[in-house]
Amino acid sequence: MKQGWIKQAGDCLDAFWNNEGACFEDALPLPASVCADDLGVAERIAYRLINHAAETGRPCPVNIDIEVAAGFNSSSMGPKLVRKLEKRGLIRVSRFQRFRLVEIVATGKQTARHPSMQADRPLVRRGARSASAMGLPSDRKPYAAR
Repeated sequence: MKQGWIKQAGDCLDAFWNNEGACFEDALPLPASVCADDLGVAERIAYRLINHAAETGRPCPVNIDIEVAAGFNSSSMGPKLVRKLEKRGLIRVSRFQRFRLVEIVATGKQTARHPSMQADRPLVRRGARSASAMGLPSDRKPYAAR
């Protein structure tokens, strides 16, 4: 039963994995400042998954795809791995309300927009200032003073 759920985790995983594991034989496109030996196993898997999506013109894998590929059960590990790769300078991430676009620094290629992505609204974290205070356009009516 669990195998069926793993196969349905995402199209990106299906395109990335094959039975022989040949996807791990390709060299990683890394910037000159980063050594492949410095990356942990989970970071390598997440980077390969994101790089594969950028190379094939697919959307960035969602967090659950990254977690399943890396072998984690925690729902917080996907975003943590993406942040680690971003801190190391391997990727640049543009975050939106529900999706992200990722650019591979070494190749300059970027993941595609997700088909469900309809607006280019940037991610506004909880407790942040309002969009109008940050200078972003708002779709709300202006407040009328009485």
